[in-house]
Amino acid sequence: MPQAGEGRESHRVDQGGEQIDGNQPPLITVITPCLNAIGSITENLCCVLATQQILEKAGWGLEHIVVEGGSLDGTAELVANHAAQHSYCSVTSNIKGGPYAAMNAGLTQASGRYTHVLNSDDLVLDPIAYANFIMEGQRKGATVLISSIGYFRRPAKQLKSLWIAESIPMSKEKWQRQLLRGLHYPHPGFIADTRIYRKEGFDDHYNLSADYKLMQKILIETARPESTLIYQQPLVAMAEGGATGNWRAILKGRQQLAAINQELGIKTSSMKRYWGKLRQRMRAVPLKIVIKPVVSSEL
Repeated sequence: MPQAGEGRESHRVDQGGEQIDGNQPPLITVITPCLNAIGSITENLCCVLATQQILEKAGWGLEHIVVEGGSLDGTAELVANHAAQHSYCSVTSNIKGGPYAAMNAGLTQASGRYTHVLNSDDLVLDPIAYANFIMEGQRKGATVLISSIGYFRRPAKQLKSLWIAESIPMSKEKWQRQLLRGLHYPHPGFIADTRIYRKEGFDDHYNLSADYKLMQKILIETARPESTLIYQQPLVAMAEGGATGNWRAILKGRQQLAAINQELGIKTSSMKRYWGKLRQRMRAVPLKIVIKPVVSSEL
C-alpha cells in the first residue's frame, strides 16, 4: 500500500509525469452541504480557503461547491457573499431532500480530480497536511485517500476522541475479506476519484447511512490497496450532534446498516459500525489536541 508522505512539496505533473498547464481542472472538489449553519459555516469556509491558498501556491486548483438548502438564519447570504469574492467557490441553492440529495447535487457539478464531502460543521484540522496528502495522492496515482478524523463538540475547541483509519494490507484478497467482515473507515476522512464517486452516488433511500453504503461499495468493488492512501493522523474534525452523530440516531440506524450489509455481502452484525462509534466517543484522546482557528482576512 502506498504510504502518505508528510510535508513534501509537489510539482504539478500528471500521472504520466508531464507538466500540466494552468487550464487543467482543479485537483480537488470540496462539497459542503449546509442548512441553517450560521454558527459553523464561517470556520468551514476559512479552512477550505486556507487549503485553496496552499494548493494554489503549489500550482494546483481547488473547487468548493457549497450546496445551500434554503437557510433562514443568514447562512445563504453569507455563503453567497463569500462565493462572490472567491472564484473557486460556487453556491447551488434550494436543494431539497436532505444532506444526501445535496451531496449528489454537488457531485453532478464536481470537476476536480478528487472529491471530498466536508459538512458545514466539520473542519480541516491542518490545511497544509491536508493539501500535501492530496498532492501525494495525485503524484502516486491514488484513486482513494482516507484520513483519520477527530470528534469535537461545539463550543469546545478540543478533540474528544479519534477514529484512526486502519492500515491496508498489500493483498487485495485479504483486504476484501476484512471489508466483508465489517472493516470500515470514517466517511468525513474519505476522498475519492471524482469519476468513481459520481458513478456510485449517495443512495438517499438510506437517509442515515448512504455515506456508509457508498464508501463500502467503492472499497469492496473498485479500490485496490496499491492505489489507496491512508493518513493515520486526523486531518478532519467532525462536530458531534449532527443527523447521524447523536446516540438516538446511532441506534436507529441499525436496520439501515443491516440492509446495506446484506446488499453488499458484508457478513457482520449491523451493530458493529455503531458499536464502533460508541466506543470512539468513550475513548479519550491520549494527548490534548486543540483545534486552532483558521483565520483569513480574505473571507
